[in-house]
This record gives sequence, structure tokens and C-alpha cells, in this order.
Amino acid sequence: MRAAEDFAAELRRLRREAGQPSFRTMARKAGSISHTTLYEAASGSRLPSWPTTRAYVQACGGDEAEWHRRWMSITDESPAADADTRPVVPPPAATPAESPVEPPTSRASGSTGLPLHRHRLWTHAVSLLVGTLLGACGTLGLVAFRGPVAQSALPQDCPVGDAATRRPAEPEAGSAAHPAPPGPFPATDRTATAGPAPSWVSRPAFDQQILSGTDVVLPVLSPVTRGDALIVTMMLTSTCPGKVTVTDTQGDRFGIVGDVTDSLRHRVLVLAAFGVPALTTADAIHVSYPHSSKYHVAVDEFRGVSAARGSAHASGESGGTAFTTSAGPLDCTAGDLLVGTVGTNTGTAPEFSPGWTTLPVLRLSSYRLTTAHQVATDSGRCAATGQTTAQWGAVLAAFH
Repeated sequence: MRAAEDFAAELRRLRREAGQPSFRTMARKAGSISHTTLYEAASGSRLPSWPTTRAYVQACGGDEAEWHRRWMSITDESPAADADTRPVVPPPAATPAESPVEPPTSRASGSTGLPLHRHRLWTHAVSLLVGTLLGACGTLGLVAFRGPVAQSALPQDCPVGDAATRRPAEPEAGSAAHPAPPGPFPATDRTATAGPAPSWVSRPAFDQQILSGTDVVLPVLSPVTRGDALIVTMMLTSTCPGKVTVTDTQGDRFGIVGDVTDSLRHRVLVLAAFGVPALTTADAIHVSYPHSSKYHVAVDEFRGVSAARGSAHASGESGGTAFTTSAGPLDCTAGDLLVGTVGTNTGTAPEFSPGWTTLPVLRLSSYRLTTAHQVATDSGRCAATGQTTAQWGAVLAAFH
């Protein structure tokens, strides 16, 4: 399936050159192809059909003829693509059988027809009575179950079939209920080498969508240097309890460093992988998460860190003036890299206290994911603090 992966990498490059429009925006331009289909086309899981490829290219302003030649050149290597382009011929409609018609009931000679009339009246009366009884039973059933039905229709409830509704969710290691222990926290089996003092390098991947789903594939937008650390900050809106996993196409598995969920089930996390192999724009990062109505995900490359020291987290209601993780004790050492992230809904945009360097904010309507970093200048208790009037959840992670 290498041909499909290479083709997807070229599609992702076309999207970057077009200004990285969201898949929903592309779907609106395409008109006939959904945003999820366009998203799958760029994932590389299989070669997309030509109608999907054409819609993707048109939405990004590409040369349709050139891309058709590219697509045609590799379709012979991918039977799945050919099968995808074949029109589906619906089976012929079955000829409806003629409904049997009962002959009219025979009557004895000399009958006036009155008994038949009375029979029809009686049948009609019985039908009305049965219909009334069934309607009453149905109404009683709706009243009896109105509470659960109405409750399950609320948008903040988890969908039927979600793992959290089938059995009690067990907190995963490294989550808010089971924080990662201080000290070395390898997210991969690779041994990271010592590097320079901690510093931010780039943001090779990010996305934010109003999309009720459970996973997203983020194309790597800029190369990642071998041996660096990748730190993921994310916010899941109106989410369900459950496991969050992050992997990349080079085999890295990211570990959870910090995790908090506020009273409205908005969840904020920090995950990390250390000593990663070199990543190119042909690679991608896959994020899997419980059912959520929106997601914000940012992947930042840092240099000079090889383990997580620990984390602190907190959340607060709207109407206040500040956010802080000071309620969760976290001891830092001078020279540690501190990464703070806060997810907010409505209210004023979060502003970190002086000394923090704020990275590009991810925003969807009134929902924001704001991430900042700094290097600790002193050893001792540390916290991420700032100003906001919004509902918030914040995580501070320390790395060394």
C-alpha cells in the first residue's frame, strides 16, 4: 500500500500549499464529497477513488488534469481503487406480488344485504376500539420511559455503545486519576540522547474541528529532527470517559503526562514522546480518543528534554478572573522545561502570566486551547497561572 501512502502525502502537501483549509471547508467547496471522505483520502489507508481525488484537488485549487494523470498512473497497482470507482448497480426492483383479494362473502338467496352492513359496522367498531387501546398503551409507555429517552437525547450524554456506557471506565495509567510518577517517563523504547538546553523548535502538526468522532490523523507539516521530543496538547469538548492514544507512522507511542476534565466534561491533556526518529512530511500522527463533539490538538517539537518530571492540573468555573494549577503540588528544578496548556469555553481569552511564551492558539468559536512554555529559573514549587473569565481546565507538565 506504499503507493497509496505516497499519493496521500502528495495530497497533504497540496492542502498545505492551499493554506491548510479544514476538511469541512473543503467539503463545502467540493459539494458532493463529505469531510470524512476527504480526510480519509489524506490518511493513506487506501487509494481514494477518482471522484474523491478530484473533489480534494478542486477544493485545494490544484490542476485537475495533472492529478488525474497521477491517479491513473497508480490505479493499476491498487485494485481497491478500481473497485471503488466502479458504479454500483442497484439490483432490479422486485415485482410486487399482487395482493390477494378475497371474494365478497356469499349470501343466501333472498338476502337483503343488511347482515353484511351490520358486519362492516361491527368490524369498524372493533378496529376503533383496538386502535384506541394500542394508542393508550403506547402513550403510557412513552410517559413511563420519558426520563431515560429525554436524557439520552441530551448532547452531553455519551452515545449508546460507547465503552463508557457498557462498563465502568477504569482510569488508565498516567491519567488524572493515576498521575504519571515523577522521574523518567519514556514514551517509547528508544533511548534519548542528551541534548542542548530546553527550547521550542516548531509546531509540525495541529488541527481543530467541530466533529463528533473518535479519531483524527494529523499530517506532519514540517520535518522533525531525530532525537527531539514531541509534546501533544489537546482539548476534547463534551467528551466521554475513556482512553486517549497518540501514535505516529514511525512507531512512537506517546505517554500521558497530565490529564484533567472539568465539570462540563471538557478534557485537557498533555502527552509526550522522547527521542523520536526523524519525521518527514510523508509521516502522520494518529490520535484516538473517546466520543467528543469537538477537538483541538497541537503537536510541538522541543529540543533538550528526554523525560517528564511530573504534572499538576486544576479546573474552574466561568465567572472568575484567573486560572492556576497551584492547587496541585509540582516541584520543579531550575532548567526544567515547563509546558502549560489551558482549555477554555466562552469568557475572555486566557493570558499566561509574564515569563511564559505563548504558542499559536487553537480556536473553534468560543472554545480555545492555549499553550505556553518557559524554562524554570529556580527550583521549588511551580505552577501555570494566568487570567481568564472562562470555564477552564489547565495542565502544567515539567520536563528535563
